[in-house]
Amino acid sequence: MKHSLNRLDDIGRREFVSRMARTCLGVSLIPPAGLARALESSAPKFASHVIYLYMRGGMSHIDTFDTKPDAPEGHQGPVRTIKTKADDLMLSGYFPRLADNAKKLAVVRSLHHTQGAHEPGVYKVLTGHEVSASVRHPALGSWVARQVTQGSSTLPPYIRLAGLAGHPGSGFMDARYAPVPVLDASKGLEHTKLQSGDSMTNLRKRNSLAEKLNGDFLSRYPMADVKAHGDAYADAIKLMTSKDLEAFDITQEKSGQIEDYGGDYFGQGLLLARRLIERGTKFVEVELGGWDTHDDNFPKVEYLSSVVDNAVATLLEDLEERGLLESTLVVLTTEFGRGPKIEKTGRGHHPIAFSSFIAGGGVKGGQAYGKTDETGTHVIENPVTVLDFHATIGALLGVSPQEVISAGNGGSFNIYGGTGGRRGVPIAALI
Repeated sequence: MKHSLNRLDDIGRREFVSRMARTCLGVSLIPPAGLARALESSAPKFASHVIYLYMRGGMSHIDTFDTKPDAPEGHQGPVRTIKTKADDLMLSGYFPRLADNAKKLAVVRSLHHTQGAHEPGVYKVLTGHEVSASVRHPALGSWVARQVTQGSSTLPPYIRLAGLAGHPGSGFMDARYAPVPVLDASKGLEHTKLQSGDSMTNLRKRNSLAEKLNGDFLSRYPMADVKAHGDAYADAIKLMTSKDLEAFDITQEKSGQIEDYGGDYFGQGLLLARRLIERGTKFVEVELGGWDTHDDNFPKVEYLSSVVDNAVATLLEDLEERGLLESTLVVLTTEFGRGPKIEKTGRGHHPIAFSSFIAGGGVKGGQAYGKTDETGTHVIENPVTVLDFHATIGALLGVSPQEVISAGNGGSFNIYGGTGGRRGVPIAALI
């Protein structure tokens, strides 16, 4: 079994769309040949980077991307619904700048799953799978880091602007595809400078000795984890002497650019994300917490939405101006939605219907896909699973749906799901 997942350049466009069509049966009620034609005609290029914005805590879909102005009393609350630059897309009044960029957005309003607690909900959305006792699944970012192989950079392929507590990491994959954490965008990647009195010459000597000792051990115990540890150490030393390290220094930006992004943790994270994908990082994950709005839902959502609106709109405009939007997918998602029925001053957990969006990277923007009922409680049109959402990202990246990686005795998988169970189907209307 092959362990590398080839890009379109390796297998040819027609073979790729043929494989995709054969694999993704029944997507959006169109036959495989129709999907092939859609992919062939609508996606002449594929994205090569992802900026993944994770709204931790459960973003209220009712107050953001799936407002219900005609819902019965006790549901919508004070949130206004506003028109956007896209005729068929309405958003919450908390997003005036995203409304101006709406032609770039493909909002999915029919996501759903069954994990109503935070930890399993986060795992489900980040991996596409439910928590299992037999296998730890890789996060979406690890798939992208491993599968999207074009280009070269000394930067880590997967960088997460947040901590790693509760994160699935690279799961059963090689440790080199695990996220590298950056806790503060303003400080960049810390501990990359030599200690006082040390030198690169001494560091290389120590590394050479370590490689010899590791080589002896690895020859006796040829385990992937041991080799991955040594490879990660070598990659770290290579990065320390690379000009790519400058990507982590956002102070090199033009005067006022930090302020344009908002100057806060999230805004600085998006600015750093743009710098990183410019230098070759495949997947940058930026987390914004605080969306667990059981209490004071409306003031909290209004504040958090204003942070997102300014920073994400600035990112989209910045990427477009630099010619990077077509090669970069900007994805915003969360572990679940919020209960449409207002409970005192807040909203409860609601995994059976929630919203996310994809922008850039060849996605067909200016639209909302899927539909919930008049209160936002249930999905009533074009339901989308998390694996379908991941599969859509995979299709936009040009990742083959055929080749898989073994998880040992836990089955075989790729970005589209597992070979023994339900696999994700790309949303043809977005491609």
